Amino acid sequence: MEVALELRQLKYFTRIVEIGSVTRASQSLHVAQPALSLQINRLEEELGKKLLMRSVRGVTPTEAGLAVYKQAQLILKQVEATQLIAHQADVGPAGRVAIGLPWTVSSVLGLKLLQQVRTQLPSVRLEVLEGPSSVLASMLAQGKLDMAVLFDASVDAGLRMKPLISEALMLVGAHGKLDGRTATTLADVAALPLLLLSRPNGIREAIEREWAARGLKPQVVAEINAPSLLIEAVRAGLGFAVLPSCAMEGNLRRGEIDAIELEQGTLTRTVYLSTSRLFELTLATEHVHGVVEQLMQQAVEDGSWKGQWLEAPVDGVAD
Repeated sequence: MEVALELRQLKYFTRIVEIGSVTRASQSLHVAQPALSLQINRLEEELGKKLLMRSVRGVTPTEAGLAVYKQAQLILKQVEATQLIAHQADVGPAGRVAIGLPWTVSSVLGLKLLQQVRTQLPSVRLEVLEGPSSVLASMLAQGKLDMAVLFDASVDAGLRMKPLISEALMLVGAHGKLDGRTATTLADVAALPLLLLSRPNGIREAIEREWAARGLKPQVVAEINAPSLLIEAVRAGLGFAVLPSCAMEGNLRRGEIDAIELEQGTLTRTVYLSTSRLFELTLATEHVHGVVEQLMQQAVEDGSWKGQWLEAPVDGVAD
């Protein structure tokens, strides 16, 4: 049976799934709700499958709907890429590039990335989203991001994970609160009043696994989901935190807090620059990828990101 699908129908369908509401999708798309519902009904008739389940809580995809949604994302991205290829033949790399940055990375990389893309790739519209590594990985796998900086190599088999930096986790305290020490152990840290990042968070999960393996019970006095508040609480002497250096580079440079190595620098995390295996990279995404990699290398070399660079030197990105 020949099925005549329209790009318009796929666009409408993906928007409804993403928003979870026909009413709000119609507002987002600037399409009247009856017209939107009619197109979805036609799509279901053409495919011979029920794609959406409607309830008082909103709209969710059926199993068939979820499969169609994933394929529709691929098709729409390929159409967008084709349009960009034609446009780039005249103006060079162009279009939207969405990148996810964990807050610990955003603080050291975000502003420089915006500046470099603005200068080197004027026809590229950069979209920066900040969030936990696990959330960014999920968005990348779903095609909502073009690339992301991640920490967990096992997050999704559908992602390309390029390891770039190995960085040590550090104990952080208010200025003068670490008594001139240069290193400490997880056993000593567990006895301190701790301010931990809220879950989901890879740093917290990693150190909690270590504590559990050693039979240690940490003294957690607060869990904080706001990065700036966590640093402020440490500065105010309310407790200690475990963070990588890139999360507090400015605070350390200004002498507002102190940080020392954990377990002689052996407790580390790996930083990956990641893309999806399911979606082809546009020319604009490839260029932004190069800029990000170059900036990460520079940050390690100038000491603003204390870690070990894992890749060969990165060539400069052409203007």
